[in-house]
Amino acid sequence: MPAIPRSEEACGQRDGRPVAAPMLRGMPARALTITAVLAVVALTLRAAIGMEPGLDYFTDASQAIDLLAAGNVSGFLQIQPLMGSFSLIVRAPFVRLVLYEDLDVVYYVGALPLLAGGIVLGLALRRHLERVGQGPAVQWLVAALAILNPLTFRALHWGHPEEILAGALCVGAVLAALWDRRILSAVLLGLALATKQWALLAVLPVLLATPSRRLGVLLVAGVIAAALTLPGILSSPQAFSSVSQNAALQTGSDGVATPYNVFWPLGSREPTPQGDRYFVPIWASTISHPLIVLVALPLSLLLWRRPDRRRDDALLLLALLFSLRCVLDTWNIDYYAVPFVLALLSWEAVRRPGVPRLTIAAILLLSVSYWGEHVRFYGQTLEDAPWLFALYMAWVLPLTAWLARTLYRPRT
Repeated sequence: MPAIPRSEEACGQRDGRPVAAPMLRGMPARALTITAVLAVVALTLRAAIGMEPGLDYFTDASQAIDLLAAGNVSGFLQIQPLMGSFSLIVRAPFVRLVLYEDLDVVYYVGALPLLAGGIVLGLALRRHLERVGQGPAVQWLVAALAILNPLTFRALHWGHPEEILAGALCVGAVLAALWDRRILSAVLLGLALATKQWALLAVLPVLLATPSRRLGVLLVAGVIAAALTLPGILSSPQAFSSVSQNAALQTGSDGVATPYNVFWPLGSREPTPQGDRYFVPIWASTISHPLIVLVALPLSLLLWRRPDRRRDDALLLLALLFSLRCVLDTWNIDYYAVPFVLALLSWEAVRRPGVPRLTIAAILLLSVSYWGEHVRFYGQTLEDAPWLFALYMAWVLPLTAWLARTLYRPRT
C-alpha cells in the first residue's frame, strides 16, 4: 500500500491555513470551459435550425453546376461564377444524382462534399493532438469545432459552402508544409487558389511554413490553379475579367456596406428602392479588397526577416490575415469568418495543444455580434447598425492586435 503524503499542501494546508485541492482549484476553469462549449453547441443548433437553403447559390453558382452536372462542359465554361471552378467541379457529380429533384435538395446534396474539407481538417488536427498526448475529449472537441460551429451553418445559409472548403484547403496547405509534406501542401494551395480569390492570402504563410524548395511548392500550386482556371478564361475572357474585377472591386461599387468593418463610420444611411441602406464612399469600397491582399506583403515580410521565428508562426500569420480580411472588407458578413476560425483553431492545436479556449471565445463573440439576421440591417432594425459596429469592433480589434503582438513580439 503506497505511503500517504503528509505535506501541508497534500493535507489541504499551507502555512497552517487550509487551501483548495488542485482538483478544486481547477473546477471554475473547467466549469467555464464546459459552459462555453455548451453555448457553442446551442448557438450551432440555432444557426442550423434558422438556416435557409443557400440564398446566393441560386443567383451565382447554380446554373454553372447544373450545366456541368448535365454534361454541358462548354456551357459551364461560358459561365463564370464568383467562386472558383474547383468547388463547382467537386459538386457536379453529386448534383447529377439529384439534378431533377427539389432545388433545396440539389443545393444541400451538392454542398456535402465541400463540408468534407472541414471534416478532414478536424480529423487531421485530432490525429496531431493524439500524437502529442492529448486526451480523447480534447481531440474530438477540436475535430468537432472544425465543422460543427455556427459559422459553418451560416455559410450554408448564404449559399457559400465553398468558403469552408477554401478555408480548410488554405489551413491544410500550411499544416502540410509544417509536417514536411511539400507536394501535398502545394496541391492543397493550388486547389484553394482555384476555389476562392482570397486564398491568395495563404501563399506567403505556406512559403513561410515550408523549410526548403519553396519555389517548387509555388510552381506546383500555380500549375494546379492555372489548370483549373485557364479553361474558363480561354472560353470566356470577358466574363472572367468581369468576375475578377467584381471580386476585387476594381471597377467601383455602389458602396453598400455592412456595419462590420473599419470603413463603416465613414458612410451614411440613404434610401433606396429596396429600403434604407448604409453606403460608404466609393473609394473605400474600391480599395477594400486590394488592401486586404496588399497588407499581407509587409506583415509576411516582417515575419520572414525575424531570425527567431518558428515555422508554426505561419498558422498565426494566416489567422491574422484572415481576421484583417474581415475587418477591412466593406461587405463583411458572418460566414467570412470561417477561414479565420479554422486557422485560429489549427494554431491553438499546434502551438498550445489543449482546449482551444481562444477559438471558442472567438466563435461565441462572432455569434453574438451577428445575432440578428443580416438582411435586417436594411429593414426595421437598421437603426441598430451603430451598436452592431461598436460591439464588433470592441472585441475584434483587440483580438487582432493580440494576434499581431503574439506573432511579432521579441522572444527570450
